[in-house]
Amino acid sequence: MSPSTPPPASDLQVDFPFDYAAHVSGGRRMGRLPDRTDGAPIAVIGAGGSGLAAAYELLRAGCRPIVYEAERSQDGPGGRRLGGRMYSRRLREADSAVVELGCLRFPENARLLRHYAQTLGVPLEPFRDNYAAPTTPLTVLDVDGRQYPAEQIQDLYSQHDEFRQAHTRWQQALARIGLFEIQRHVAARDLTAVRRSWRTILTRFELWSFYRFLRDPDGVGLTHDQARLLGTAGVGPAVWDSFFDLSTVEILRLLLCTEGSDMLYAPDGISRLAEGFWTHHTTGPKGRPSSLEMLNEGSPRPAVRALDVEPDAARGIVVHSTDGHSERFAAVVFTPQLRLLETNVEIRSTSAHVPVLGPRLWRAVRRLHYWQSSKTALVVDQPFWAKTSMDGVTLTDRLPRAAYTMDYGPPRGPGGRRGVLDLSFTWAQDAMKIAPSGLEDRVALFIRELAAIHPKLADELRTQARTGEAVTVSWENEQHFRGLSRWSCPGDYPYQRDLFAHFMKEFTGSPAVPGEPPNALYLAGDDTSWSPGWLNHALASGLNAAWGVLRQLGARPDPGNPGPGDVWNDPRYTPLIPS
Repeated sequence: MSPSTPPPASDLQVDFPFDYAAHVSGGRRMGRLPDRTDGAPIAVIGAGGSGLAAAYELLRAGCRPIVYEAERSQDGPGGRRLGGRMYSRRLREADSAVVELGCLRFPENARLLRHYAQTLGVPLEPFRDNYAAPTTPLTVLDVDGRQYPAEQIQDLYSQHDEFRQAHTRWQQALARIGLFEIQRHVAARDLTAVRRSWRTILTRFELWSFYRFLRDPDGVGLTHDQARLLGTAGVGPAVWDSFFDLSTVEILRLLLCTEGSDMLYAPDGISRLAEGFWTHHTTGPKGRPSSLEMLNEGSPRPAVRALDVEPDAARGIVVHSTDGHSERFAAVVFTPQLRLLETNVEIRSTSAHVPVLGPRLWRAVRRLHYWQSSKTALVVDQPFWAKTSMDGVTLTDRLPRAAYTMDYGPPRGPGGRRGVLDLSFTWAQDAMKIAPSGLEDRVALFIRELAAIHPKLADELRTQARTGEAVTVSWENEQHFRGLSRWSCPGDYPYQRDLFAHFMKEFTGSPAVPGEPPNALYLAGDDTSWSPGWLNHALASGLNAAWGVLRQLGARPDPGNPGPGDVWNDPRYTPLIPS
């Protein structure tokens, strides 16, 4: 690859560049259990992507994973909803249209996600993302009351000189700090070079906020107005000014896995992936066919209220669920948002002298930062926006912030609908603006603003609002979520490293997190990943926990297929400790 060739987006996470997709694809298993622990019962709490991936791989390795889920749904198995943030809703059976209330899009380079989608029969197609011509016919940037139509982001240069300057300096800054160089090293699998370059960035920018990076002369060097403009226009995912308080390193991680990658979506709904994990028939190492659905007798168990954790990992953990049932398991994988350990699920040690989590890990859990996020969508009969200014994406500094149009193709039955207009997708303070508002008020507010941006469609928008069917979510108000995802602020790296390292326990001879007891509880989920909000990394966190469980049970990797914990002490992988 020549230096002038645009690098591909990174398919590995630079803080721990393990190839999870290669580890479990091609029929490979995460390990093989000795006869004494074959069939060991494992509780997996949370049926989101992380929990289902962990349960699925534990099943393939010979365990008996039992899944618990707090979310309810009349359409789910046993009245339980699978998927977590993989939350798709088809409002009528005849609709082809699907509303994605959680996971909306995925980088094409998300190889672990693509492996599972292929294995489980979930098709993925190009997503209508901002500035993604020709998939997206048009992106309209509305800022300061003026509209700027563009097919590609460079189309804005001739329309707005301040944006041209801001975006040019942004690209130059990313090249100067070595971000594109890291992507090339990842593509070449030169992990030593990846580690060297990432250490330089981490040491330099871990204490910087994203806003400082945009403004500081040693960063991008923008004026306040240029930073605001770039934040509204979006680079990759939209409305980045919602993230000005985040750590620069958090933003750079996101860029590494999105810059140079197209976006995908699941036309049948991403909840299909959760359903696939649940129903897919696979075999254990001894050839016994099974599925999570069969092992769990058709339904996840209800919400967990408490865990009694033995200090001796060999004695396992007793899980107490809200239906009054209690059962001892060899190990527990806990995947919900970790804030629930302070609010919803009590973890109790059976010893007065040994805690369940050490003080350092508790500190990391208690200092997590969750971002509010809301989405409001309107399901309509037809894509009325075709060949208009709304045929694609609208980015704005007004209340909706980001609006998307999606055509899901011919309906599944008579009277079915095919179009989805995402009226608004917001984060942080933008989400808080409408958090107290009901569905009807939200729709009215967003239609008002979008009608002002697209005046030729104003009457049609009002008509569609009356005849369509709307749905909304504010993730910060959801009982079992309290926010869509965790994001790191300046200075959070030590917490992030400790949460990621929890699955290692003391398998290398000393605790990966100092003071952490070697019990049978394994934390996983989006909170423990390096780059939150992306399903690919949540899935990988489940594989980390599965590796820890298997190692505890005496499993060893197949020759030539070491797992994430087996390479932990390799200096190309060991997560860095900033100086």
